[in-house]
Amino acid sequence: MMDGVKSWWSGLSMRERWLVGVAGALALAVLGWGLGRPAVAAFFDLETQHRAAVEREGRVAAKVQLLSQRPAKSVAAAIDAVAIDQYLAQSAGEIGLTLDRNEPRGDRQATIAIATAKAPVLTDWLAGLETQGFVVDQLTITPAADGTVGMTAELRKGGQ
Repeated sequence: MMDGVKSWWSGLSMRERWLVGVAGALALAVLGWGLGRPAVAAFFDLETQHRAAVEREGRVAAKVQLLSQRPAKSVAAAIDAVAIDQYLAQSAGEIGLTLDRNEPRGDRQATIAIATAKAPVLTDWLAGLETQGFVVDQLTITPAADGTVGMTAELRKGGQ
């Protein structure tokens, strides 16, 4: 086979040899680009995925640390000094939520309802209540057509 290629090459004129050489170099360049480009893109994608995973791991670790903390005694004492329905109405009002229903069930429990709220604000408020010693016994969150959510919940003070 090499003899055939040598005889073919020797039969070419100088101009034809240059043209075949340039065509071969271009073919190698296209082949290298066709194989190298997806490999480089895969490495960049791996780097992006790794960065996103590291950020997610940091957020999860921060949430785990926050959830593992016990509520402060001073917050629990302040909540005990105020009726639960008043405390819930005040804390909801501080972040712009309106309680449509706020019914105390004894001095340590309450049933609340919010007709419309943005989901992140609502879940952050509930998480904040949990860090203050409240326990969510029942929770129903219903999405609305306008992108907001409605919520009903039964809350009680912790330690009961």
